Amino acid sequence: MLNDTFLILIAFCTSSLTAIFGLGGGMILIAFMPFFLPAPAIIPMHAATQLVSNGSRALFAWREIEWQFTLSFLLGSIVGGILAAKLATLINLHYLPLLMAAFILFNVWGGGIKFTANPKGEFLTIGFMQTGLGMLVGATGPLGQSTLVRKGLKRDEIVTTSAVFMVITHLLKLILFGFLGFSFAHYWQLTVGMIIATTLGSWFGTKIRHRVPETNFQVILKWLLTLLVLQIIYITLSST
Repeated sequence: MLNDTFLILIAFCTSSLTAIFGLGGGMILIAFMPFFLPAPAIIPMHAATQLVSNGSRALFAWREIEWQFTLSFLLGSIVGGILAAKLATLINLHYLPLLMAAFILFNVWGGGIKFTANPKGEFLTIGFMQTGLGMLVGATGPLGQSTLVRKGLKRDEIVTTSAVFMVITHLLKLILFGFLGFSFAHYWQLTVGMIIATTLGSWFGTKIRHRVPETNFQVILKWLLTLLVLQIIYITLSST
């Protein structure tokens, strides 16, 4: 019960963080989840809570959403999600936290996957990669967000449009994990608690977004995620 309470509190804090800065919350949340949940439950539970977190964040500031990129993203997401769902049945889930850890480090210190121009089918490709990788590593929001940043959008537009992208990604992930046989029945109390926490976090973060400076946020986020990742790697390898 204490573990559930900690995870619900973390869900509130990370949802607030993402509503304020537009990034970081989902990655921090999934970096904490291996300490509280078994490996097969991490990504489905993360998808459920982040679906609500991103959906509420988009709803609270819906006038700022840029809809022009959404259809291409959706089509790419469907294809990427289906292919990744097939791959997910072929890997050893015990080592899933290591894959997540590698992906987080790549985003934090390697710069992540970026497009430097405006290629044809850009958001189709982003949807394919974000949802496909999301089935395996969970937190892939920086893929779409980095592309939106390059479009010259304002912070509110980036936060809300990125939230719509993540709603698509997490909804598809939940549907596909359902087909793969994952059941939320065992985790229903935790799921409800985290959903409430992420909704409140989105509301709180949206309300104070314009009062919070971005100074040093990126540096603090990088080192916090790095410390969490090193702990995940140690725990996973020491339990083999």
